[in-house]
Amino acid sequence: MSLFKSGDIIETIEGNKIKIDKYLASGGQGDVYQVTYKNKSKALKWYKTFGNDSKSFYANLKANVLNGAPDKIFLWPEAITKVINNSFGYVMDLRPQGFYELSEFIIGKNAKFPSFKAAVETCLKIVSAFRILHNKGYSYQDINDGNFFINPQTADVLICDNDNVAPNGKNMGIIGKPRYMAPEIVIGKGKVLPNTQSDRFSLAVVLFILLCNNHPLEGKAWASIPCMTAELSEKIYGSNAVFIYDSNDKSNEPIKTIHRNVIARWKFMPSYIKDAFLKAFSQDAIKNPNKRLRELDWLKVLTRFKSEIVKCQCGNEIFIEDAKDTKCDNCGSVYHIKNKFKLPNYSITISKGTWVYRCQLGVCNDNEALNPVLHVVIQKSGDDFVYRIQNVTNLTLRALTPSGKQKAVQPNEVIPIISGIKIYAYDSEIEII
Repeated sequence: MSLFKSGDIIETIEGNKIKIDKYLASGGQGDVYQVTYKNKSKALKWYKTFGNDSKSFYANLKANVLNGAPDKIFLWPEAITKVINNSFGYVMDLRPQGFYELSEFIIGKNAKFPSFKAAVETCLKIVSAFRILHNKGYSYQDINDGNFFINPQTADVLICDNDNVAPNGKNMGIIGKPRYMAPEIVIGKGKVLPNTQSDRFSLAVVLFILLCNNHPLEGKAWASIPCMTAELSEKIYGSNAVFIYDSNDKSNEPIKTIHRNVIARWKFMPSYIKDAFLKAFSQDAIKNPNKRLRELDWLKVLTRFKSEIVKCQCGNEIFIEDAKDTKCDNCGSVYHIKNKFKLPNYSITISKGTWVYRCQLGVCNDNEALNPVLHVVIQKSGDDFVYRIQNVTNLTLRALTPSGKQKAVQPNEVIPIISGIKIYAYDSEIEII
């Protein structure tokens, strides 16, 4: 039953008025309303429960409001209300039109990505958001499928339910959602509290679901359970957690008749993506939180993946690896690589819209990982349109022609795609082949 009705007025701790417009939904922690705040339509979350220490929860929420959002991707608390009948709430932005919950992508009925490249772009934005959050000293503590609003057409992401976010090492009484909690949190039963490392396990679960359309721990062992109990759930997601593609343990491998989606997708995943998930869900990472992949690790493999997805003439997406000619699994034709960037550790295809990022050029810090370096653009030349390579940094780069002639490439300047040209950026060599 809704606590407030349309037209009710409540106040923030600063005395600003919030007018209730209508009831929207109910969640585990509270009810959500559409409200008018400072002449704008907003959302109000009003708590039904907030852990065992309401004073600490309230103080942390006030601190988050005061400090502001780590990034615009977070639907961050903007204002906190006065306490009414031993409860309270906070104001945040409404979810815009065109955004769907992650759970709707899992079902696949209401929300679908127009391309696999869009799914990878979404993953990049999610990872980047948690990189920013963790770098500011926070841990999210409750990453799950209800936290993400995704626009499949633009790959834009908004992250909600930020009220449990707290400084790393501090907990507000919420330990996570079943199926998304790290194994040590599941086993700990409230005695082991969430932190940055448990966030990283939950983040890997979300990435696997987005890319492979299956939970990474729900294979044969999970499917053999006729009725999930608390004790069995603790084994599957905690004490006996096994990745469905664990190289050394086949006890939880996918079943052909049940796990069709993940089997089909895993087959076509590039080796470096498989390696990342094998490491993220290895027994070493499951049992030792400090061995988990960091956000920078994910940014490196996901930028590479984004660079290596191309469109066949039949419209099908092809996953290229190391810029090698690849057969389309849809029409059977071979996608021939005309030109490629030879980067320090691998090569990527030069095609329409290709980007080269800072994290693809060797050692870097995670704050600059997604800084773009080069971009393949289209320019008109006479009656034709041709591809060019644009310097998208704010630095002057150095190019070396096959004949040995040097050229300074200014910011935003373009150069032709000619085999043998070498571009030098951040002490790394990028060769056009």
